[in-house]
Amino acid sequence: MLAVMLTMILSSLAVVYINNEQTLQTGEEAMNEAYIVWSTDESSESIGKTLAVSLGNALIMVSGICAMTYVIVLLFRFRCMKLLIGYMILSSATLLGFLGGSLFEVAIYIYHVPLDNFTFFGLLYNFAVVGVIAIFWAEGVPTYITQGYLVVTSVILAWQLAHFDVWTTWSLLVMLALYDLCAVLTPCGPLKALVNLMSEDDSPEMPGLLYEAELPSDARRPGVSQQIRSQNAP
Repeated sequence: MLAVMLTMILSSLAVVYINNEQTLQTGEEAMNEAYIVWSTDESSESIGKTLAVSLGNALIMVSGICAMTYVIVLLFRFRCMKLLIGYMILSSATLLGFLGGSLFEVAIYIYHVPLDNFTFFGLLYNFAVVGVIAIFWAEGVPTYITQGYLVVTSVILAWQLAHFDVWTTWSLLVMLALYDLCAVLTPCGPLKALVNLMSEDDSPEMPGLLYEAELPSDARRPGVSQQIRSQNAP
């Protein structure tokens, strides 16, 4: 609960204080070009048509997210762990490095932070590399650092998605909320299937796939417990 509350607060602060009219307009143009299938002119189109187009665009994006989640479930189900871990590392590094770099660049521009390019890219490189290590290696890394990077990842993604126009943003928010409910609560939901697979006794380790709270020292998830018993068996 604390992580969710912290993510929501930081995301709201980032959207409000790391943006201005110019960056919002530039970001909206970039997001529309990359993700919007059907465009509409709010000033000339009716509210009904604008809403329908926004819902259609949001449905396409959520369908893509759903399809990719099912791909992840299938990769985990058939133990294609090298491919899955490689994809997760690449996506996390891209998010922290490129999208995180965009957020930091806007913050530097708005608040006139004196920083040269060499220092900026050096700090960004270290930020991304440490994040990937903390999320996927985690051995010797304090739990709060790993959890902090997962929260920061969510904040960066929320900041990026906030650059859609108002209609698309609210349509996407509603669609994602409905998708999360279906993905977690329905028997065929991909997130429910993923949690069930990760809870099996013979399930492999997959850090970074789901947010994990800090457990007591004597607690283990079922898969880890089974692996420990197998290793200690004569």
